[in-house]
Amino acid sequence: MKKFILFFLLLLVAFPTFTEATEASTVKSIKITETTPVFDDYQKVAVFLKGTSHTVVNESNLFYHTFIGNDQVKLSKKKAVIIKDPPNNWKAAHPVRAKTSKPVQILDRPAVKANSIGHIQPNMTINVQRLKGNYYPVLIGGKTGYIHKNELLIEPGIPVLMYHDLVRSKTDQNASTLEISKFKEQMDYLKANNWTTITPQQLESWVAKKGTLPKKSVLITFDDGYKSTIDLAYPILKNHGFQATSFLITSRIDRISTVSEQDIIQTQDVYSYQNHTHLFHMFNSFTNLSLLQYESELAIFEDIQTANETIEQIIGGDYQVMAHAYPYGKRSLAAIYALQSAGITSAYTIDEGNVFQGDSLFDLKRQRIHSNMNLKQFADKLQGR
Repeated sequence: MKKFILFFLLLLVAFPTFTEATEASTVKSIKITETTPVFDDYQKVAVFLKGTSHTVVNESNLFYHTFIGNDQVKLSKKKAVIIKDPPNNWKAAHPVRAKTSKPVQILDRPAVKANSIGHIQPNMTINVQRLKGNYYPVLIGGKTGYIHKNELLIEPGIPVLMYHDLVRSKTDQNASTLEISKFKEQMDYLKANNWTTITPQQLESWVAKKGTLPKKSVLITFDDGYKSTIDLAYPILKNHGFQATSFLITSRIDRISTVSEQDIIQTQDVYSYQNHTHLFHMFNSFTNLSLLQYESELAIFEDIQTANETIEQIIGGDYQVMAHAYPYGKRSLAAIYALQSAGITSAYTIDEGNVFQGDSLFDLKRQRIHSNMNLKQFADKLQGR
């Protein structure tokens, strides 16, 4: 078995994955020869204007396929021709979810006198990038288009804040390490603006449309189980009457820099302790894969189950682990099946954005909180902007 895994890893180093190779071979540039409607699987969602060029990532017998924001769309091959221009970018983070109430123009630059390259249909939900000035950037067929902020209604959803380690003062450039003064400022903001902190169980019920939440609800999460969640974060959270969730790497419990069993037992009035793997929080820099991407379903299940049992035995009673945070945000179908087999009912990524009803419970987004952001940016992330 070890020889097979080693051979498989060597193949991954030497060759790109099949998906990547397929995408690379099908990405090409096209030019629209006649103003054309653009569709998703169910309806017309946009219009591309004649003379505009786009990147297509796939094609079928009748259609070219491209992206608007995070969503794949298609247009008739009869309305476009292939051109020799190199393909443009077609991947980017689009963490802001918006709706259109009328046809919305997509501009070629963020300016009042910009040219239109097409429009989005009314009553559409689209994902755009964070606001820059007065415009939301969005990838349209491989190119960045711009939509004026007054043209879109932003849907806030529920923010899931992602923290890691807290320090009294910064001694490194790691953006994930946050000064305690900034953390307190953020918690003070939540308290002053009447935000309600929730648990993973409450969020899961809301996403599945089985429960309700206050309008200003937020899930506060910490990854890795750093000791600072006890020494620095816990007193502030408790003083504010807040709840939070700590995703633990259970093989690291009782180390000098991480939480102890006693910490876990004594802080349940604030923290819900959940799964961040036992031994599988590792990353292969050669293959760009985490263990949850290339280990077998059985091996992942055994690791997740061990982490669950470790936490449940420490807490005792009828406590049951139900949530997981993917290490580095990386996952596979085998990992999701393994999580489900181990009793995990929801899982969190590091993909940016808020959570909405109807989202996949095993693909929940979070808002990364880093040391370089100011309080306005923090407030914007809460609102999904």
